[in-house]
Amino acid sequence: MGDMGKLGESEFAEIEYEFKPSADAQKIAPADLPIVERAIDPLREKFYAMRDLASGNPFARNDAALFYKQAKFMEDFTDDFEGHAPFSMYFPYYQHMGYDQLRTYFTWRTKIRSGEMLPATLSYVFLYIYELLSGIGIDNPEDGLDQLMAIWNTCRESEPTLDDYIPRWLKDYHIYYNLPHSFADFISEHHLQSHYADLFLFDFDTENCLENFNGISGYDITKSKFYNDGNETLIRDCFYSVLLSIREFATAHDFRFEDLFIFKVWSGVHWHPFRRALFYPWLQQADRRVAISAAEVYRCKDNSWTADIPIHHSGRREFVGYLIKKTEACLRQTVKYKFNITASLSNANQSAQKLKALGISLTDFALLIEQSVAQFHAELTRTVVTVDHGNLARIREEALDTQDKLIVPEDDSLVVAPPQMATPLPSLPIAADSHTDGWAALKDALSAMELNALAIILQGADIKVFADENGVMLEVLADGINEKAADCVGDNILDDEMIIYDEYLDKVTEMVE
Repeated sequence: MGDMGKLGESEFAEIEYEFKPSADAQKIAPADLPIVERAIDPLREKFYAMRDLASGNPFARNDAALFYKQAKFMEDFTDDFEGHAPFSMYFPYYQHMGYDQLRTYFTWRTKIRSGEMLPATLSYVFLYIYELLSGIGIDNPEDGLDQLMAIWNTCRESEPTLDDYIPRWLKDYHIYYNLPHSFADFISEHHLQSHYADLFLFDFDTENCLENFNGISGYDITKSKFYNDGNETLIRDCFYSVLLSIREFATAHDFRFEDLFIFKVWSGVHWHPFRRALFYPWLQQADRRVAISAAEVYRCKDNSWTADIPIHHSGRREFVGYLIKKTEACLRQTVKYKFNITASLSNANQSAQKLKALGISLTDFALLIEQSVAQFHAELTRTVVTVDHGNLARIREEALDTQDKLIVPEDDSLVVAPPQMATPLPSLPIAADSHTDGWAALKDALSAMELNALAIILQGADIKVFADENGVMLEVLADGINEKAADCVGDNILDDEMIIYDEYLDKVTEMVE
């Protein structure tokens, strides 16, 4: 212990020893083997030269600047390797790839560049995408964009993870490389609107409004029974009409339609293109302004980028879901669909709070949607009468001629008897309100299993377990209950989540007790 204490007091310890091979080792070691010069492999030498670009930092990870230098060095390299080495790495990077992995990648890249679009493992695909984002191996930015789309379309089915990255990088590509066409035109040409619902939420038209809003909605209209009963176009057109009414309402009340969805715009935030990719901003940029949408704007000044990014209300999904579901609920009632639904919005929702701050209650807002749906349906179903003015003149002449023939000369001796009063019809008795009796009728109509299901829902137990035990699908169970409720009390009592509507809780509780 004392020796260890002395060693600990010193800053370091240096140990010297002399190595002498044993006699056995000397016997085994060959004395005069000829030195054979190893054959030079030009491919290995190329890879060694590429690695040497690390210059003093050979084990760097995620070094975008080094990746760009190495990518430029290997830009025109081709290979025809017959083997295949697996490769899996987060942020794939030449510096950490083995000889066979490099040869596998560059052989695959050679085939891709020659037009043979082949799928590959995800890390190889990402490495190639990083090259394209950096302008490696392309003639111009338009060519790079085409190759990005080609590799995405080739590999996305086998590698769906690409959908989480490529749409964002396509947008950045349009900003950074200043392409001649607009991003909106590109999205429209390639039918990619579903990936950019946020960007074009406010530039809606009758064709994309429902799709865009449903993409950020807490209520998925495409799973609705009413929607799937052949009413897709009806709902889409009606929802577009509702949005126009809300926009007009906003203008009349001195606020912007966008304010119901956007909390604020974060201005002047530093922006770096192609986040989550290995990218070095190699291109000297001209000063310019790029507007992706009305709310999202990017600016380059002295080769540095800033952006205005919209920050959405935290309860936006709930609010958009309410807009869509309320429209559908009103439309169901208007067309007298066999099942009804209800839509509600929490007073604590940020969009609801925004309305309240503007002096607009949720009741008034709901009434606006109801009136918009009613007006839309009235316009859709109104009968248009076309008047033929030539026929109208002929009919007028014939009527005058008939009138002349029917005129009787006046005769003072003619006595006209006063008309007799028609015998009044007996008044019909007014039927008493049968809504209350409807709940009794509903109880009689429901099966024992359906009554038990309602009791389980009231208790907050797992209705799925009950349905499975009874060998019935949840949707079938809910539809059966709602159909009988619609016949007896004139409304559904269960929503799409198998929850009893608040206004019917007391009645259902009394019914199942």
